[in-house]
Amino acid sequence: MANTDSESKTNTDVYHERNLLAVAFLRALTDVDADAVGWWPDTDDVNGEEWAVVWVDLDGVGQVGWHIPQGMVPDWLPKRDPEYDGYTTSEKNDRVAQFAGIPEVTQ
Repeated sequence: MANTDSESKTNTDVYHERNLLAVAFLRALTDVDADAVGWWPDTDDVNGEEWAVVWVDLDGVGQVGWHIPQGMVPDWLPKRDPEYDGYTTSEKNDRVAQFAGIPEVTQ
């Protein structure tokens, strides 16, 4: 049975939803600036070849990206080297919050 938002979820459920959201976010931004999005195979030995990084350069904010299973990379997303700028997860979250107009990131 599928979970509703009020039921507890497994880590697999949560990450699947997060992966879908990351790809949907990039899809929405392709209408604004298609040159600023893409995917690249994960080159980190920790994650292996089954993973990809989907990324976007947010205007005035900087680059952000997420690791997702390569099987979730949609055909419409161009394979493009992101020229990773070295952001940390915390910096990425701050950039997304700034782009979204969220005054303070809370966890």
